[in-house]
Parts: sequence; structure tokens; C-alpha cells
Amino acid sequence: MKYDVIICGGGPSGICAAVSAKRNQAKVLLIETSGLLGGANVLSLVGPLMTFHNLEGQIIKGIGEEIVSRLVAKGYSSGHRPDPIGFCASVTPFDVEGLKEVYFDLIREEKIDLLLHAAVCDVLTGDDEITALKIATKSGIVEAAAKIYIDATGDGDVAAFSGCEYFFGRRGDNLTQPMTMLFTVANIDFSRLREYQKQHPEDFYNGKTATLDYLGLSGFFRKIEEARRLGDFNIPRDRVLLFENVIRGEATINISRVLNYSGVDPFALTQAEIEGRKQIKEAFNFLKKYIPGFENSFITKTPYQIGVRETRHILGAYLLQKDDIISERSFADAIALSAFPIDIHSPDGSSLDTAGQIKTYEIPLGVMIPRGPSNLIVTGRAVSATHEASASLRVTPTVMALGQAAGVLAAYSALKGILPVNAEYPEIAKLLKKGHAVFKKEDVSNRKFP
Repeated sequence: MKYDVIICGGGPSGICAAVSAKRNQAKVLLIETSGLLGGANVLSLVGPLMTFHNLEGQIIKGIGEEIVSRLVAKGYSSGHRPDPIGFCASVTPFDVEGLKEVYFDLIREEKIDLLLHAAVCDVLTGDDEITALKIATKSGIVEAAAKIYIDATGDGDVAAFSGCEYFFGRRGDNLTQPMTMLFTVANIDFSRLREYQKQHPEDFYNGKTATLDYLGLSGFFRKIEEARRLGDFNIPRDRVLLFENVIRGEATINISRVLNYSGVDPFALTQAEIEGRKQIKEAFNFLKKYIPGFENSFITKTPYQIGVRETRHILGAYLLQKDDIISERSFADAIALSAFPIDIHSPDGSSLDTAGQIKTYEIPLGVMIPRGPSNLIVTGRAVSATHEASASLRVTPTVMALGQAAGVLAAYSALKGILPVNAEYPEIAKLLKKGHAVFKKEDVSNRKFP
């Protein structure tokens, strides 16, 4: 069967791309390697969503905001909230099971063709274009063809298979940000956590003290130092990061740090999965012994797979740089906004390297146009951005916005019979506005929280 657009990768960026392309009249196929939709938020328990806002207003709307509204309506999210840690402007907690439901509902309602348990294993090319994908399934290799292809795999798999230029990790040593295996803990006494933070603000990020009804913590630096000194903590991480979940008394714990493994090497990735689960056990023992409020807690959920922050960066018509973010650069061909700080988990240590203040910057269309087959678009964290710039734009709300733009560009190109690089930007901008997307800084609306 021939499609207008095929999207590879059923994470938040791929889902938004699929919905966007379908709403712009394209015939769409969405391919996902697992049996679930939602990417890292579902498969790796990455949450809450950060950030739909800058300090002045809401910078990401469109399909991403529609997904949040559906979650709120069903009681699966309390909506956007000020970041209790103070690292970014807002966070959006969600229930993982609810997010699965919302994504499947959305794909079904839009009548998007969906193929699960299917991994792209090769790309057929000719005349500077992709002519078909080879897809590995339980029944063997099948082929699928389209006019335009979107790589939303996160790792740039389709782009790499098709010969696109890319670099891996950071320049110089090709090391990537570490992987993390999150886990969910229930029966936490949050009142004891709040009391400890109130008594020891210096032991937390920016000396922050919880004043909101929604709890997020980044710290316990001294507790980790003490445990490390006594041989009870050997994970290369300097803090506990946790956020309260929608379910009361439950939190998602982000504390593991798996270094020096490649997210695209299956043998290395296997070892990373093993190490991640070993670190969960050590981290939970530490929490039970050292952190007040965890004495009677228990693990309720571990992820389907480890969370991967960084692999390939697919070189495109424009390479987004750290200076573009720091200077809050505007672009004539902007297709999305972001305001998440540069957040680099050290590839070879325990610290975080951030750019400090929250910046609002535009992302140009050129980051999605790879140096390779002319009918391929890249979205998600593999877009053309440096190690430092990617550390900002890799978060869920931003890649949702990128996905919506990718879907618009793909549908417009497919139906007009043109290549994405030749698409007229004013027409793309018009379609993004029709889809309620925000992609220019001057269009940011007033900030609204519950």
C-alpha cells in the first residue's frame, strides 16, 4: 500500500507528526517498534512533561496542548503547574496508563494506520530519494512506501540507514549524556519530605523550599555524600530528583546514571539495561535507609526500557547551536519554540551542567531537513542540533511541537508533489497557525496555571 506520509517512531514527536499530517489531508502510516505508543514517557517512565511555558506565557500549544487537555479531562493529569524545583517554568504531571489510553484514542479517532511491533531495518533509495522502507516484523521483512518519510525514532535510525550525515554525542569524544532508568515508588510520606526540605533548604537545588501542593525535589546532596562515604551509594549521581505523580503518595524517582554505553549498539544497550536495574535496587535501598518519608515505601513500577537522552544528531540544513539558545535567537523560518534550559547530564561524571537562566528561542525549519534523501524529514531529539543545544530541545513538549511542524511540512510536500526543502515557509506557517501552534516569540500568550 502506498502512503503520502510514513512516520517511523510512535513517541510524542511521531504521534504529533502523524496527527498533524492526517489533519492536513495526508494518508498516513505510523510505525512503532514496541507494542505501545508514547515513547520515553510511557516506555521509560519519563515525567513530568517539561515545559509548555516560559516565564511570560505558554509557548507550546497545538496538538501537544490538546493531549494535555484530554489527560486533564479524564483525570489523568492536574494540568500545567509551576515547576516546584524552579529549574524551568512549568511541569505537567501525568498518569502513564492514562497517557497510553489518550494516545491510542487519538490515533484511532484520526483513522491513522498503525503498525506496532515493527522496526525499520533498512531503507531503499534511488535518485536521491527514499523509495521504500524495509520493516522487520514477526512475519518477516515487509516493505512500505510513501511520498514523504518522517524519522521520529529519536535515534535517527531511518536517516542513518539512508546515508544521512550525522555525528554522535558531543564533538571531540563522541560521548553522550548518560542513560537513566527511572522507577515509581508508592506509600511515601510526603509530609516528612517537606519538613526535611523546610529544615535543610541548603541541601536542595537553589536552596528551594517547597511551598506548593505539588512536590518536586532536586537535592539531598549531603545525604548522598554521607551514603557514598559509608559505601551505601556508588551511583555516579550527585542528587535525588523526584516528582510527585498524579496518584497520591507516589513519585517517579530519577537517580540512576548509566555511563559510557551507546544507545544504538544493541549489545551495549543490553548491558545498560542490566546496569540500570542494578542501580534501581541500590538507589531504592539508599532511599529507604537515608531519606525521611521512604521508610514504608515500595516500588510499584519499573520501565519497559532504559531512558536514552542522546545518540545521533542528524546534520541538516541548519545546525542549532548553544549560542542560538543563549542569545534567544529568532529565525525567519521558525517552526517551534522552546524554553527548557540547557541541561547536560555529564557524559563522564556525576554533575549537571546548565546554562543558568531560562531562555526562549525559536527553532528553524532547517533543523528537520537532513543532508541526505530529499524526501526525508527528521523530528524529535535527533534533529540537527549540537550536543549542547540538543540538551535543551530534547524534552517532550518541544519535540511535540517539532512533530506537529514535521507533519505539516510532510503533508504539504506530499500533496503538492514537491520536496520538503522547496516548501514555501509562509504556507507552512499558515498551516501551523491553523493547527493552533505557537512558533514565534511575539505570539506567546499570557501565562495560565491552575
